[in-house]
Amino acid sequence: MEFVRIIPAYDHLWAVKSPDEEVDELTLLFRKWNNAEYLLDFFMANFEDLKGFFKIERLDQAVEDTLEDADALEEMVLDFPYTEHLDELFKPLDITDTRMSELTREKARNWDRDRHASWLRIYAIRLEPNVYVVTGGAIKLSRTMQEREHTAIELDKLNRCKAYLKSNGVFDQGSFVELTNE
Repeated sequence: MEFVRIIPAYDHLWAVKSPDEEVDELTLLFRKWNNAEYLLDFFMANFEDLKGFFKIERLDQAVEDTLEDADALEEMVLDFPYTEHLDELFKPLDITDTRMSELTREKARNWDRDRHASWLRIYAIRLEPNVYVVTGGAIKLSRTMQEREHTAIELDKLNRCKAYLKSNGVFDQGSFVELTNE
């Protein structure tokens, strides 16, 4: 598993990079979420979820909302590292993660979105306060990640990354940086 530092010279925001991709998971997410053609295809394929869960029936509105939300979320993620407040953006994925102190599964979204809740999610492993490894993300239009294939894949990536870090002795920022320097 390969890891990329998102902001050079800062060791608190990283992302997984698959060998078959030219960029890391975070960059890949924002490329997709800023591509109107990709979004239109996604919302056409998931129209029933969009309509049922969010009560949105216009594809152009869904695309416009996503483009706007993606810009806001990207700004939050890339501005936050300098202020050391990533913990305000990322929250535990579920109740089991709130009971753990290391390598917790986390999600980030635009928590203060107008009109409707944000359906954009960034998934990461929290190594320690304000130190995260992004494993991927999704447009989540259902109640749970297990309900749809594209979110279940993201859950699997999150779990695989956590298991990889654990099996390689990672428990905090220092041990993670040591692993990435090997």
